[in-house]
Amino acid sequence: MNVFRNIQRNMWNKLVVIVLIAAGIFMSSSKTFGQSLTTYNGTGCTFNTITDVNAGCTANGYLTVQYGGFTNGVTYAAGWTLRVRANGNFTNGSASIPPQYISLGFAAALSGPSGVSGTGFKTLSTSADAALISTSTAIVTPPTYFFEHRFDMKIQGGAHLTLGAGTYTGTVTLSLVDKNGITVATKSDVPLSFVVNYSSSCTGATIGTYTSNQYSFSTYAQQMSGATVTDAFSIQYNPNQATCSGWTLKVRATGNFTNGASSVAPQYFSLRFNRVSSGSPTASSIGVTNTVIPLSTSDVTLINQSNAGFVANTGTEHKFDMIIQGGNHLLLPNGTYTGTLVFTLYNQSNQVVSTSTVQQSFAVNSSVNSFTAVFQNGADNISMNFNTLANYTNGVSVTKTNGLKITGYSPYQVIVKTSSPNLTSSTGGSSTIPVSVVNLQTTKNTSTTGGINVFTRKLSNLDQVIITNPMNDYTQQAVQYNLRYYTLAGDTKLNAAAGTYTTSVVFVVIPQ
Repeated sequence: MNVFRNIQRNMWNKLVVIVLIAAGIFMSSSKTFGQSLTTYNGTGCTFNTITDVNAGCTANGYLTVQYGGFTNGVTYAAGWTLRVRANGNFTNGSASIPPQYISLGFAAALSGPSGVSGTGFKTLSTSADAALISTSTAIVTPPTYFFEHRFDMKIQGGAHLTLGAGTYTGTVTLSLVDKNGITVATKSDVPLSFVVNYSSSCTGATIGTYTSNQYSFSTYAQQMSGATVTDAFSIQYNPNQATCSGWTLKVRATGNFTNGASSVAPQYFSLRFNRVSSGSPTASSIGVTNTVIPLSTSDVTLINQSNAGFVANTGTEHKFDMIIQGGNHLLLPNGTYTGTLVFTLYNQSNQVVSTSTVQQSFAVNSSVNSFTAVFQNGADNISMNFNTLANYTNGVSVTKTNGLKITGYSPYQVIVKTSSPNLTSSTGGSSTIPVSVVNLQTTKNTSTTGGINVFTRKLSNLDQVIITNPMNDYTQQAVQYNLRYYTLAGDTKLNAAAGTYTTSVVFVVIPQ
């Protein structure tokens, strides 16, 4: 029995020894978990312009990691690594950028074991960590108690950098992990940051406008052909600190171009970009074209979503031409006709940044207005009724005796034309009648000397001479003319749907 007890006692003692030895190994190993990671940052990325934003940036050597706290007799076999995980988004306080647009990549081993190589740029993630290095050499103490690695930080370019200006800061967790995947050192609050000075809001930018090169119409030919006013408008941009791109310039007319009771609607005016007369960006950088843009009382776009941003504190000026459409709408009393335009600068989000209001004018000083033409005896409203079969078979005739009186003191011609090639139905639809179904005959009804010629014409929207007056003597200074409108018998062009068909007939007196 004593022998058996002694055997049991010895076995128990051995078991106790075994347990104590095992515990001793665990406690010794735990001492190696005193390793530490510290970091410091270098110069980061700054995005000043949209070009910077689109290109992205790499901050070389941005992050330095210091490994320390190693004690004597510690060995980490080859295969140890440094891992990284993002703790959240990068934010400037009001906007945030997901970490997926930021990555870290190994740059250099400043000291420590050899055999360290990078694994390429690793995109930051909050859901998984990534190994930044691979190693083929162990950490052995002595001699290695402290060493440093340097890492580059890359920020991907794109629209995610246009959320607003500011310093965007996020943090990551760095972990020193041995070859078996055991974390032996951690630093969880490593700050990373970059600066965005560019903003798409255009806050602080202003525009101003001025006009020049007023055009004056002096002849009938000019009034019919219209005109282009080069550099009619100058738009001045003062961006101040704004470097925004994606901005848009629009314009609207507040109403007609007027002179007393006479006016011209804005639809007859257009603007066209001419050039960047000073400052930057260039026209090609902006992406602007020389397309002719008709005016309206609603906003129309002159420059749409600029491809390039302003340069901070650098003024820019654009020149725009004004195209005035020629036509009967310019047969106006002499005078200056003024309209008001509102230019508006919008940011990329279509928010108003700045507006500028300016007046532009054109003048009519036409020789046409040296003559006086007056309709008399209801000649300003001709009604031709087709109510019976006889009207169609025999034709209809309407005469206005002394319907037109012209006063002038130099030789002239009278041109007649219609405002459109067809008479159109007041009920709408596609039914029309060509104006050529109506003939116009003029005859003198004033005793004058010879030389005045009068003609009969089929109506047309093209210019036709209906009267010539050589002004041989004073009897030809004030002349009254009979006007007869008529259709030919059985004209098949009158076969149209029932309705009222109208057009305007224009008489123009021009110097001969």
